[in-house]
Amino acid sequence: MSDLGLLTMLAVRLRSRGTAAVIVETVVELHAGDGTDLSAHVDRILAAAVDDGRVRRRGEEGRHSLTPAGEAELNALLAADLVGPDRADAATAYEAFLPINRRFLASVVGWQDGLVELETFLALIDEVVPILDSLTGLRARFGGYAPRLVGAVSEAVDDPAWVDAPGLDSIHTVWFELHEHLLASLGRARVDER
Repeated sequence: MSDLGLLTMLAVRLRSRGTAAVIVETVVELHAGDGTDLSAHVDRILAAAVDDGRVRRRGEEGRHSLTPAGEAELNALLAADLVGPDRADAATAYEAFLPINRRFLASVVGWQDGLVELETFLALIDEVVPILDSLTGLRARFGGYAPRLVGAVSEAVDDPAWVDAPGLDSIHTVWFELHEHLLASLGRARVDER
């Protein structure tokens, strides 16, 4: 399967129940390419995955999710994509991410209780950027997270919903997707985290 195929299946996992437009948008964010319009290519890959049972499409809006066969294929593709020293480096980056992630989750709760300021999230993002830089050096698909996090903070200055609203590309939404991407890339589960 092509790199675009891997990214499309990954986008379905990261944006489970996303429409085709959301999947295409996510692939573009992950692709970090030359600005080529990927819509038609991703639409074809997504349609083929639906046709052969790797992706389930439901509802009038066409919400997509991986089937067990699609999940198994994605796991195999990611395992084959990140091997040897690159996998070890990604695992090291993930271990560095975990304590920051715990503080991030506590900060979201604090924000919802009115006890945390926006600056806290900016400081956490500043801590995670070097980790993202190292991951981006391994695979370009990690490169979009830092700009998206910074963009969400910029939006949150004027609209606090951009901190944790699920319907927006909010700080929490982007962080959650990054975490899921790390887990998927390393074949790990949240329940295994310390």
